[in-house]
Amino acid sequence: MKDDRRRTSGLRNPQFRFAYFSPKYEETLAFYRDGLELTVISAWDRSPDDRGTVFAAASGMIEVLALPSSGESEHLWDGRPPQGAFMVIEVENVEALYQCAVERGLPIQEALKEQTWGHRGFCVRDPNGLTIYFFSEMNG
Repeated sequence: MKDDRRRTSGLRNPQFRFAYFSPKYEETLAFYRDGLELTVISAWDRSPDDRGTVFAAASGMIEVLALPSSGESEHLWDGRPPQGAFMVIEVENVEALYQCAVERGLPIQEALKEQTWGHRGFCVRDPNGLTIYFFSEMNG
């Protein structure tokens, strides 16, 4: 692990991205852009099989790629959907985000609640079945 840190320490602004291919590309874009109001950092549409959008999410990014219609791509490392994967995103005001998610009819997987480890959070499910846990730290 120490060697990995040395490899990135020379980068000015190293990035962290959670990237995945979606068979429901347009629906997924609407979920992140309109439903959660995440900021679009960049997007491309080179062809029906080469489309993607990068969203800002706390200190990282979420990169959604359109699953090629053929199901094959030189960049498609693993065609299986995520299993057991989920995203965790810290936000300033989890209560306000929760109310917004409810008002917009987003699929709430777990209602807003206090966790024993000091988070107040809730979970939504994106159009691909991916769980996203939003939280704020509870004040002592």
